[in-house]
Amino acid sequence: MLATVSRSLQKKAGMVGTSKPIQKHRLTKLLFVDDEEGIRLTLPLLLHARGFDVRVAASVPEALSEIKTHKFDVLLSDLNIGEDGDGFTVIRAMRRAHPNCIAILLTGYPAFETAVQAIEDEVDGYLVKPADSEVKCITTAGKLVVELA
Repeated sequence: MLATVSRSLQKKAGMVGTSKPIQKHRLTKLLFVDDEEGIRLTLPLLLHARGFDVRVAASVPEALSEIKTHKFDVLLSDLNIGEDGDGFTVIRAMRRAHPNCIAILLTGYPAFETAVQAIEDEVDGYLVKPADSEVKCITTAGKLVVELA
């Protein structure tokens, strides 16, 4: 999983097939979307402690507002976010606004159909809750998003 996400990050950052040294680092901007208060209060703290600039949305409308007003490097969205849409709604909006954003879907209810939809929507990662070990993957992969001088 990490290799796939890392390759996606490198490709989108223009690092695949190049030997240019990284000259400048910047904070990785991440939008975290989840309607579950418990995970919304804890996971962003872990990500922030690892160096991410994290913005949080509790619903699809909040996420869409964040996407309109901020630029993000990484989107980490729950699949089932409530009645106003789902994680795919958020990912499609992010792809339209910021095509190079890394999109990672998080779900507590993995299913073949949603995995296929994730492939069709070119989702960069499909992670299953609980995400304890996956947080390490996201953190490591997210830090590969760099600004090349």
